[in-house]
Amino acid sequence: METTQQLIIGGGLAGLHTALRLEEAGKPYLLLEGRPRLGGRIATADADLTLDMGPTWFWPHQQRMQALLAELGLSWFEQYTRGDVLYETAPGQAPTRHPGAGQATSFRLTGGLTSLVQALHGGLPRKALRLDHEVTLIERGDDQWRVRAIHDGQDTHFTAQHLIAALPPRQLLKAMGRASWASDALRNELAAQQTWMSAQAKFVAVYERAFWREAGLAGDAFSRVGPMVEIHDASDESASKPALFGFIGVPANTRRSIKAGELEAACIAQLARLFGDQARQPQLAALTDWAAEPLTATSRDLEEMSAHAHFSADPLQQELAQLGLYLAGSEFAVGEPGYLEGALEASAQVLESLFANAA
Repeated sequence: METTQQLIIGGGLAGLHTALRLEEAGKPYLLLEGRPRLGGRIATADADLTLDMGPTWFWPHQQRMQALLAELGLSWFEQYTRGDVLYETAPGQAPTRHPGAGQATSFRLTGGLTSLVQALHGGLPRKALRLDHEVTLIERGDDQWRVRAIHDGQDTHFTAQHLIAALPPRQLLKAMGRASWASDALRNELAAQQTWMSAQAKFVAVYERAFWREAGLAGDAFSRVGPMVEIHDASDESASKPALFGFIGVPANTRRSIKAGELEAACIAQLARLFGDQARQPQLAALTDWAAEPLTATSRDLEEMSAHAHFSADPLQQELAQLGLYLAGSEFAVGEPGYLEGALEASAQVLESLFANAA
């Protein structure tokens, strides 16, 4: 049994940011992460960290992200959009080309978003982190939290005064089980919130040259044929690693019946239809299916149309305060739920409450 004042569940952006601020304030905490790595939905396709397979962008109005990156000494660059956009409207028809791919500015992190995870991780002591600890039960009693997690096939146990849930609402609900400490209103509100992009799959292909740029194309393409419905340039800032990525339009439950390798082959064939034969031989190709990640997606997420969460915290504030339960996951944010910015917003709200209660 390990005991701490603040127990954070979830080692994604929200959990890591919360842990960093608690560390800076000298507040005791432990962080539990079910995966053997940190980052949550931030993940890459290869060891050099540049190929984001989860979140990719943030935008000029998202000031929390920019402030944190500046604080950590990390740089960012504009998504490449110079050139024409392609549209694929029907099977057997050649794609059409139109000028002016991108008008709205979006940013990407130099070195990929895992660079942010590494920078946050670097500010935390190893003794405060428990990786590969999947939470299986959350209980409340005797004015404290009791949490059980499985690690290396064995149950581990933790107690804490405050519980910080830095994970999606439905993942929290799953870990709660049939807990009697939560009201029906809280359980229903958690159940109603979809985990953003959890049913999505993403494909990336790396090439020797950015041949689409040489042809005056931005790398942007939109398709009604598939399997990818939306494609963009995934190259790093200097284009030293030219790449394209796309979002898979095949429904999550349908993807389960596709044999290994077939979907990747179909994606490469689609890139060849759109961008020419040079796209048939990528140096590296990878597909990440978030719907197959039980720590990200629930069965209910896979059955719904993609939608942002809208968690109604106000009617639950008294219950949450009495419990000492703090909701830090991105889907709990009032603004930008599901986005990186939302993770920082939700974390900041939790930290404000924790520090105010301690004053």
